[in-house]
Amino acid sequence: MIFGNNKFVQAVNDHSSTSYNATPSNFTEVPEKKSVVAFFLGMAIIAASIFLGHSYAFFGSFLALSIFITLLWKNDPRPWIFLVSISAATPISISRFQFSCNLIFALWFAVFNTRYLFRLPAWMYVPAILAVLGIFTSSINWMSGDVVRDMMRQVTFAFNFFLAPFLLLPVVYLRMSESPDHAANLKGLLFCLIVPSTLILISAKLFGTVANPWEASLHEASLAEGYLHYQLGKVFVNFQRTDVGYILAALFCASTAVTVSQVRGRYRLLASACLVSSVFLLLATGSFGSIFASICGLAAIFYMKYRTGSVTKVLLPLAVVCCMLFLTYSLSPPSIQEYLGKRYEHRVENADTDRLVLWARAIDYFLKHPEGVGLTLTVGDEVKSNPHNDYLTYFVSYGFIGGLAYPILVVALLIFFFKVPKNIIGDPNMFAIHLAGLGVAVAIAVNSMTDHSNVNRWYFNVIWSLIWYSYFCSLGAQTGYVRYRLRHETDILRTTASQE
Repeated sequence: MIFGNNKFVQAVNDHSSTSYNATPSNFTEVPEKKSVVAFFLGMAIIAASIFLGHSYAFFGSFLALSIFITLLWKNDPRPWIFLVSISAATPISISRFQFSCNLIFALWFAVFNTRYLFRLPAWMYVPAILAVLGIFTSSINWMSGDVVRDMMRQVTFAFNFFLAPFLLLPVVYLRMSESPDHAANLKGLLFCLIVPSTLILISAKLFGTVANPWEASLHEASLAEGYLHYQLGKVFVNFQRTDVGYILAALFCASTAVTVSQVRGRYRLLASACLVSSVFLLLATGSFGSIFASICGLAAIFYMKYRTGSVTKVLLPLAVVCCMLFLTYSLSPPSIQEYLGKRYEHRVENADTDRLVLWARAIDYFLKHPEGVGLTLTVGDEVKSNPHNDYLTYFVSYGFIGGLAYPILVVALLIFFFKVPKNIIGDPNMFAIHLAGLGVAVAIAVNSMTDHSNVNRWYFNVIWSLIWYSYFCSLGAQTGYVRYRLRHETDILRTTASQE
């Protein structure tokens, strides 16, 4: 009996040391004022981009600042991660190759801290490897006479739409799994990811000027509002419904998760304001695919709350959110309500089946080029059309091998977020973050069937930043709980063994 217990204790100790303590904690907490500085510095970057636009002054200043701050704060995880998260909302891209600001930070960090590229959870390397293989298999089609130009174009696309969600953004948020301060983590989610993008989007809608009235007028007069772009300062904010709907669905779900959680009142109030803003903007764009994705994300959030609590604790916040949705619609301008009526008639009553036609065309194009053609948002040789489906877009672009990467990533995230350990349920701050990740993951999984997320780099990177931030915060809480249970069980077994 003693021998058996000793073997078990040794096994537990070995498992604990190899599986959970192999990577020492590098999350050094710093004074909160440094995180406040990071917040205002990130907002200053956004403000500079709005006032300076695509100028060499902004590009040069940002590149110098991003290198300096990364070197200065690379060992101070929280303020650096907060700054990178805010910079994801910068409404312009760096250089003519359009690299998003947060990815520039991520690139410097990966260069200066290469070891973090090899510390990601093992499963994440599977879709990353498939993505790389897909880029190579598709090269036989996208390389033409101008090899250098084609390579630069496809490398830029791969950097933004493969390396970003599969490697670079996970590396940015990896250290959040070592953060023990869940209240501070919730602040980062709310103030550095949800608020900045919501603020810019609502400002563009309310205070910006329509930048493409003639282009919008080419569509049916009743549906023209779904094709608008707004100018805010010297930047342009895309409000085309199939493009902006993606980020609005993600912001809706993330802000709802905080609103219905038992966190500090001022956080819930701020999240509620973001929720109302997202709903108003979703109604204004009239994207039925994104609205449906938002409803699915909302259903997942309340389903999880029902699984982990009593019915009464679910009904009250559900009633509050439904009332907020109804009031937002009721108080919307008549033009928006009329536009939604036209969209409903177009999509539901007339049973528009354009998506089915577009998907069939994309599948035929994929069957003609199973090796992939390089990243493209259009299919067809003579008649070009957008697949309006992210899964098909990746298959068409990077063939069967590379195309598998995206659905594998999405499914793996859904499996992760639908599992909630007890220690997360007992911590309101951590539970709110987990619910946000669940809602956004469900929304992007559903919305990827009907629209495209990779038209706008700002929207794309904010969505995936929300997901990876929530993922690694939740992963840290779970592994921390496992470590605690292992130590607790080990102590009990050692006590029993000594008594015997």
